[in-house]
Amino acid sequence: MDVLITSPLSFCPTVNVDHFFCEQAMLYTLTSSDTTSRNLLLLFQILLLVSLPFLLIIMSYLFIISTILKMQSSKGRHKAFSSCTSHLITVIIFFFPIIILYTKPESEHSRELDKLFSLLYTAVVPMLNPFVYTLRNKDILNAIGNVTRKFFLIIKLLFCFKRLVI
Repeated sequence: MDVLITSPLSFCPTVNVDHFFCEQAMLYTLTSSDTTSRNLLLLFQILLLVSLPFLLIIMSYLFIISTILKMQSSKGRHKAFSSCTSHLITVIIFFFPIIILYTKPESEHSRELDKLFSLLYTAVVPMLNPFVYTLRNKDILNAIGNVTRKFFLIIKLLFCFKRLVI
């Protein structure tokens, strides 16, 4: 649908897309055609396809959190919170830039900020997903702790050795 809506737009042959992918909102700023109705459709798509799922996910987490708080065991609450936290962080990091990018007023458009938000939800979040979910693994956390301790021990030894030499 988006390709069919964008294809009749007219563009100057010398216009370069200053973005790392052809995003609809960016194309609408570069065209000489009237994009009022297309911008309204884009806003409707964002509200329907982005904001609604985000709100439903947040609402479901509110129910989950209220259920977790009713648990008697603190160990059970801790385990439930640790399971939910990584997913909730990933959801927020993914949806928040998209919602900001597509719903902010036209007067606040900054192309550099738009590129940053686009990069965040298209590249950074997919790269962070394995990292966020790996942090739930105790073996990984222990390995990170061991590497960190060894690193600081080496730094401390180098600092002491430097004092002895001087």
